[in-house]
Order: sequence, then C-alpha cells, then structure tokens
Amino acid sequence: MLEEFVSLIESGKEEIGRVLKPHVHEKIFKRLLGGFFDETQKRFVAFAFMPIKKSMFYEYDYLFELSNSGNSAIYFSPDTIEKTKKYLDQHRFQYKSTEELIEGGIYKSLLIAYIAEYDFDEWNILRDCCFSDSKDRNKILESKVARAKKSIKDHFFNSSTFQETSEHYSQLMSHSRARNENVPIKLPAELKPFIGHSNLVSMVRTEQKAKINLSFQDYIKKAIYAPLIINLKTHYPEQYQTVWGFYGQDCNFLIPSHRQFCLMIFVATDNHRKASLQFYLYNLQEDKLYNWIYFTLYPNKEKPGYDHDLIVKIFSPISRLDDMDYLIDPKCNFDDDDFWRNFVFKKNHNEYLYLTEIKIN
Repeated sequence: MLEEFVSLIESGKEEIGRVLKPHVHEKIFKRLLGGFFDETQKRFVAFAFMPIKKSMFYEYDYLFELSNSGNSAIYFSPDTIEKTKKYLDQHRFQYKSTEELIEGGIYKSLLIAYIAEYDFDEWNILRDCCFSDSKDRNKILESKVARAKKSIKDHFFNSSTFQETSEHYSQLMSHSRARNENVPIKLPAELKPFIGHSNLVSMVRTEQKAKINLSFQDYIKKAIYAPLIINLKTHYPEQYQTVWGFYGQDCNFLIPSHRQFCLMIFVATDNHRKASLQFYLYNLQEDKLYNWIYFTLYPNKEKPGYDHDLIVKIFSPISRLDDMDYLIDPKCNFDDDDFWRNFVFKKNHNEYLYLTEIKIN
C-alpha cells in the first residue's frame, strides 16, 4: 500500500504543483511531495513534508498560523506522550504547547496535507498540519493510508470531507436524535449558503468569510459606530444613558456578502431605564450614515430587553431572518435582497422612505 501511495503522489507532482503554487508559500512549496486528482479533476489531495528544527517556532507559526488554527500529531515512540506532559505537581499536569514541543525537539517533522475542491469558480483548499516525533517520511505517509479499505483514491475522495454539507451535518447530529427523537435537526445559518456543496467547501469559505467579516466589523466599530455613540451621548445624554448589544457585544451587525452597506443594531437605555432598539445603516458606496426608521413608522409590540430572540421575532414579518446567528456569528452574512430592497432602501420620488441621513459633527 505504501509503495502505491508514494507512486500515486509522485506521479501527480507536476500537475498538482501548477495548481497549488499560487496558494502556498515558497518555503512550503519547495517541500511538496506531490498529490493526485480524482476522476473529475475538480478535487485533489496533495502533501508536503518538512523536517522541524528547534528554535524555529516563529517561522512555522508565520507559515502555518499555528497560534490561530488547530493541528494534529502522530507519535511512533511509546515514550513521546509522556514527554508532551508538563507536570504542575505530583498528580496534575498539562500538555505542552506547540511552541514548547518544537523548541524541546519532541516534534521532528511535519506532514502538510492539502485537500481541495474546485467550486465557486476557484480552488477551495483545506490545509491540515500533522506533526510527528519521527523523521521517517514514509512511516508517516503510511499512517495516512493504514485504514484504507478500498482504493487509495476512494479512501480520500469518499471521506466525509467531500460529503454534501446538509447531509454531513445531519449525520453529525444524528446521535442527538438517537437520544431524543423530538430534537429537530436545524441546519446552522452559516451552512445554508452551502447546501448542495461539499463540507470541505463550506469549511473553507465560512472561515474565509469570518476573517473578512471580523475585519470589516472592526473597521465599522472604530470609524462609524464609536463616533456615532459619542455623538448621541453628547447631544442626547438623557436618552443614551447606556448602550449595549445582544450576547455581550457593543452592537450587532447585519451584513450582506458584498459588504457595500451594513445595519448596526443596539439597545439604548434612557435615564428612566426605558430601553429602545436603535438601527443605523452605513452605506460605504455613499459614505453616508442613516437612521433606519422602519420600526418607528410601523411599530411592533415586542419590547427590547434581554430576550435573545428579540430580533428574530420583530424581523420575521419582513425578512428571512430566522436565527440570531446572522447578528452574532461572523461566519454569517444576511443576503435577503427583498428585505434590503423593500424595507431598507425603498424609495418614493427618489427619496428613501425608511432612511434618514445622520451627520456627525
């Protein structure tokens, strides 16, 4: 099995290299062993192998973002697991950090696996870093196919990684239903855009989305939200005694995928402790800030408080917002075109019906 696996990897090195090179740092790319495609040529698995040197943690951290992402390890020596422990006293211990394991020479090599699928007109690439206490490349490669029951390609391409997203999630949650058949299996909001696409594609794209959305929110908070709150508290101190968002956040956001505008949502409490929901929209194309007044014109009966589903309740008549994750999970974007077009940006005689421009002095 090992010889077949190595031969398969090496046979596709040139073709895999052409696809992978734009996505991989040169220091990793020169360690590429190769890889192979499936029959459709839209999926591939590739491997790179790198010896680990002591005192090089910060370079590996830069290359592989070890501080921000998980990694795995495989040990061949029976003594290694004990070496990974750091004893606090005679009975208690904690496991050493990745930095300590590298600096201590326990990690001797790193196998980098790239699993990819072409979708949304680009390669979606999932990377897995597997450290080892051995320098033997073939021994580590052999461990990757040790459980292969059929062909090597079937072993990789028929895995749950390539399973359709909703099917994968349903199977993952099936154990909950086994304990309680009344527990509904509800697909998380972050996965809804990827129904019909693979689990791999959903993982890669939701992580990318989260990074971009967090950066976007950080910019909006600093450039727009913070000056707005200062302005409101300065000019209307009795109405804005305290300001807060849901789930412990400063404010919450509804952001479409294109990020050309965003809706900021927060609760303000006045000097009589009466709370009110506040909605402000920032349009990046216009570089203008607006007060969204729809719920002032069409009031609802729900009162702001600590009801974590409040936004879902009041938005449900006018939108497809059915989960608070759209406001609190950076992996989610709210792409309800009908809502944005007819309840936010609707115009009459070229004037916004539900938006009032706000100028901050």
